[in-house]
Amino acid sequence: MCKATLAYALASQPLQMLHFSGTVTTASIHLPTAGGIAGDGMPIPYAGTLIKIIVFDGSTIRTDSTNVQFAANDRFSLYCQNVGATFTLKTRVNGVSSNLQIASVPFNSTLQVTLVFALNRN
Repeated sequence: MCKATLAYALASQPLQMLHFSGTVTTASIHLPTAGGIAGDGMPIPYAGTLIKIIVFDGSTIRTDSTNVQFAANDRFSLYCQNVGATFTLKTRVNGVSSNLQIASVPFNSTLQVTLVFALNRN
């Protein structure tokens, strides 16, 4: 019997994490992921749900949680968008910003970011 609900996925599959890090100044940028490559996204081979973003800027941990569904081979990226005096860190799926975001990220900081997601391999 196939149980493709988020509750089942969270209970039966270990959560996956994808890490990003980089130094931001004042210009809008994509944050690099594994291998130091920044850009339009890291492909994920299975469908699933983005659950949480955790950001450490050197002094403060900020988090946001929601459920963002994605399909097999969708691409994840993180975009720091200058919004005046700070950044909004946006999780993007296939280059489109999702509602999983962190506001008020300070300029001139080194960011360490974790995206948490569950894969649905059924």
